[in-house]
Amino acid sequence: MKLLIIASMVFCAVSFAGGTELPAGLFYERTDDWLGYDDGSAIWSSWSGIYRGVWFNLDDFVPAWSAGLDITECEMWFFHDVEMPWDTSDFYCEIWRGTSDSPTYQLEQVLLTAVHYAPVISVYTDPVHVETNFWMLTNTELSSGGWPSSISDGAGSPVAHSFFTDDFQSWLPWNPSTGISNYFVAVLPLPWSLDQMTWGALKNVF
Repeated sequence: MKLLIIASMVFCAVSFAGGTELPAGLFYERTDDWLGYDDGSAIWSSWSGIYRGVWFNLDDFVPAWSAGLDITECEMWFFHDVEMPWDTSDFYCEIWRGTSDSPTYQLEQVLLTAVHYAPVISVYTDPVHVETNFWMLTNTELSSGGWPSSISDGAGSPVAHSFFTDDFQSWLPWNPSTGISNYFVAVLPLPWSLDQMTWGALKNVF
């Protein structure tokens, strides 16, 4: 995976309940075979919600995938602020069926260990088949305070795709002061699932 990381030492000490603005200048770039909603600019860390999820709608990427695809890897990013120390680095990475309202049926759960500002990858030896709508969840039930904290952008997307909840019933969009934001979560489909027109070719349309 091609990865570009640029870090700045300038810190913007802006925080609110459940989130903190990150140091300026944090950015990365994925290759086009990964599917995700964030814009690559790390703006916020968030520990809001025991469960933090990204709702994927494959029609946002390539409509030919409306029959679903097979996921081989998932990528999640986290940020460890020394002023907000984690009580654990362990979390569950989960794949769920669902609608735009909420996850409904768990397909996979893997225990992973978060690291500071680097991709945490879950590899599925047996690819997990998902339908048009599915969810990728960060489950922090092993923590007493929502740790490890997730990274999100500040793009102000027109449609919410990143949500959080404590009760698994009421899913609230992650919406810090910059507007609706997207957690740094992406999935890698089986190569045969990729249409000739990739997400990279389409993402400037949305």
